[in-house]
Amino acid sequence: MDEQTRKKKYRGELLTAGMVLGLAMFVVLVLQYLARDLPGGFLSGLLSFAGFAVIVAVLIVYGRRAAALCPPDPVLRPGGFTYGRAFGFSILVSLLSGIVYGAGYFLMTEVVDPRYFAQGMERVAELYVSSGLMTAEQVREGMALMHNLFVVIFANMIAMSLQGGFLALFTSAIVRHRTVK
Repeated sequence: MDEQTRKKKYRGELLTAGMVLGLAMFVVLVLQYLARDLPGGFLSGLLSFAGFAVIVAVLIVYGRRAAALCPPDPVLRPGGFTYGRAFGFSILVSLLSGIVYGAGYFLMTEVVDPRYFAQGMERVAELYVSSGLMTAEQVREGMALMHNLFVVIFANMIAMSLQGGFLALFTSAIVRHRTVK
């Protein structure tokens, strides 16, 4: 396979992984929303763990697929798909998934059930004010920003890159380990 074809397939894996992760995290959010009134906390705890498991699974599965597209080359890729390359791939996947998840989250909070999500945000805001981390005015300004699609997407891109980045510290070692012999 020539270098241009390899790069095109690599970008395809990157975009697909970001889309899959964003959609999977959105599905977890919807399931958590639907299970909000069920008695007992087992299902909500399980769904919280599901978000973690989805991130790990997507980063490993698509990381391996990307690693297969980057065989060692003495000039272009000495060492093949190194830990650094795997980590960078995971961060990019996380950023892209934040776009998809952020758009879905915005739909849930602004269209599906604004009252339910507003109550949750108000509880968090009260905690910030009561703990002294923020003033009431700062909280009001922050809450007003959460009705802007681009702010929500950007916030979720940051959140997903932090979550994915932390997990990528471990998954990158797994992906790299599997590809370097």
